[in-house]
Amino acid sequence: MINESRVRLMTGLAVYESREGNLDERIGNHFRGDYIGGQMLTTFVCATVAYLLGTFAVCFYHFEELMLAIYSMDLTQVVVRFVVSYLLFLLAFLLITYFVYSYRYNRARTRLEWYYRELHRLSGTYRKEEY
Repeated sequence: MINESRVRLMTGLAVYESREGNLDERIGNHFRGDYIGGQMLTTFVCATVAYLLGTFAVCFYHFEELMLAIYSMDLTQVVVRFVVSYLLFLLAFLLITYFVYSYRYNRARTRLEWYYRELHRLSGTYRKEEY
């Protein structure tokens, strides 16, 4: 005879597995610090490349004015402004990354805990049936 509560439980678990299960499993295989640190490292590299590309695009766009003013510029001030703006840009991206991936990690762990709890409950229904 078909146990309706078991079928509902298995259906809910199958829906979870087909939607978020694989991603949550990949996230859950890491420690929190390792997962967030890896994402922050990726963000660091991507933000650095994006900042450099943006800087080169702006310099290329204003190339003529830059060449005319290069000898009258205070290069130390330009370098300081470049470094400070890069650090602020990078800090903003790293903070956003930290909060986003902390939230994703916590949400994935919560869903995985629910999933394993429901699997244990499903296993208990089979054990009850055996006795």
